[in-house]
Amino acid sequence: MSPATLGTAKSKLLAVQHEIIGMVPADVVVSVFENDTSSLMPCRGEQKKWVGTGQVGLRPGLDRTTFLDEVRDSLSGQTGWSATDGTDNDGNRRVDLLHDDGTQLLVSFWDDPESLQIGSFSACFDFPEYQYGEKY
Repeated sequence: MSPATLGTAKSKLLAVQHEIIGMVPADVVVSVFENDTSSLMPCRGEQKKWVGTGQVGLRPGLDRTTFLDEVRDSLSGQTGWSATDGTDNDGNRRVDLLHDDGTQLLVSFWDDPESLQIGSFSACFDFPEYQYGEKY
């Protein structure tokens, strides 16, 4: 397996984030936001990781438990992925998705406004030329 680059790490993360967003039934979607640029976070040594955010504004009616179960089961059935149930800072259920390469997505719901939240972190990649604050 070749080492990740900014481009491959970001593409993989966004593909999984799109897959999860695509699982939301269209009739409850009010809005969709995904960042396409982000600052990088430190990883190991000169390595960095790209940070993503996905947000789907929702109308009432989505069964959160069933949706999170579907996300967990769908991703954990794919090669290299594991999924565990966790909790967010407010004690609400969150599904934590982790790939063998270090790609991580945290999927949960917020109440105000009602929305699906996806916090994501790419696999680590070499990027020694990064200047703090630059966005990619």
